[in-house]
Amino acid sequence: MDLSTDSARALTAIDEAEMVDLLRRMIRIPSQHFEEGPVMDFMAERMTEAGFEVTGMPVQHPLQKERMTRQSIGRLRGTGGGPTVMINGHLDVNVLMPGWTVDPHEAKYEDGWIWGLGAQDDKGNLAASFAAIQAIRKAGIRLKGDVLFCPVAAHKVGGTGTRTLVKNGVTADYCINLEHSANTIGSVIVGSVRVRLRTKTPGLFFRFTDAARAGYFNPIEQQALMIGAFGPSLSPLPHNGWAKFRAHPQLPGFPMIRYDAIGKDHYGTASDLVFQVRTVPGMTLESVTRDVEAVVAALKAQHPALDCEVIIPGNGPEDPFFMDPTELPDAHPLVAAMIHGYRAATGGEPQVGGVERIGNFGDGNIMTAAGIPSIQFGAGDIKRYPEWPAPDERVHVSELSTTARTVAHALVELCG
Repeated sequence: MDLSTDSARALTAIDEAEMVDLLRRMIRIPSQHFEEGPVMDFMAERMTEAGFEVTGMPVQHPLQKERMTRQSIGRLRGTGGGPTVMINGHLDVNVLMPGWTVDPHEAKYEDGWIWGLGAQDDKGNLAASFAAIQAIRKAGIRLKGDVLFCPVAAHKVGGTGTRTLVKNGVTADYCINLEHSANTIGSVIVGSVRVRLRTKTPGLFFRFTDAARAGYFNPIEQQALMIGAFGPSLSPLPHNGWAKFRAHPQLPGFPMIRYDAIGKDHYGTASDLVFQVRTVPGMTLESVTRDVEAVVAALKAQHPALDCEVIIPGNGPEDPFFMDPTELPDAHPLVAAMIHGYRAATGGEPQVGGVERIGNFGDGNIMTAAGIPSIQFGAGDIKRYPEWPAPDERVHVSELSTTARTVAHALVELCG
């Protein structure tokens, strides 16, 4: 195979009109998490028409076991002897935020912009990658390796669809995880550990004995101590502080925490505080657990009445929101292929590392933990919005074209 010739043929064969049409049809099918069935069926039909071997599988909610959805994956078989590359993106969309100025399901297309829920997160990137695969086929290029096209469900619930792939034995040699990254190549990605601190005390009313009062420590006041010890939300954790880590040059400002929930019943004797730690490579579930337990032990030494249970992961052993951080060097074949693809697509140099995925994790974290090297890449830039999720979600066709062309080259290079 002549890589440069085949890559050029594939890039030339990308049909922007078909790509835009596919995305608009996808946007018009609502697909909140665990409501992806209709759009999943639509994509299964498109994959079947394109010659993929399509396999469906049920997806169970990790915390509400009675809730089910489904997903379909497509395999485009190669001639043999080459690596298998997975394209992984999600069909569930963000919550519908107030303030939309267009119909979020109309799929308005004007001045090169496609508007709608899922336009950049993540239907647009699935449409672009599907266009890349179609271009390779139309150009008559026979890849040696297989291409797995995985439009997964329930990404917004801790990557449940992708975790279901792994549990069902779906594997590959490389994974391109589609996520909005302004077409920067996310090769260094934070992880996430959710921490639940459960403080408890004996019940006590306004009439009490001295002995009872001595053993009482209001659980909310205990949580105030915890917040003081772990520090403020969305601020870089200090070196030589409670968390032990080695700073990563591609993830400035991390690790970082954010408090997510606190609660106590009026007459209850326990309070739960939940926060997440966005971790850097080198930090593990075990290391975070040790660091948190050390803080609690130090507070206990100062306050004998303190009673705090540390629960990590915060939702139990199968917590869907636990993610290991990931890191691939620029010389890794997957990263190198994406770099070469971006150059072929744009004539420019890509940004590689944490870049526009900094602070975010994705289903690529799950694949990497399963032994499948992954990067995160795609059109869409959350910096164009004052907050995210946001109303008036949109993506420009030029962005999607860059995504499609980059992915097309990478598939040709990797699959052989």
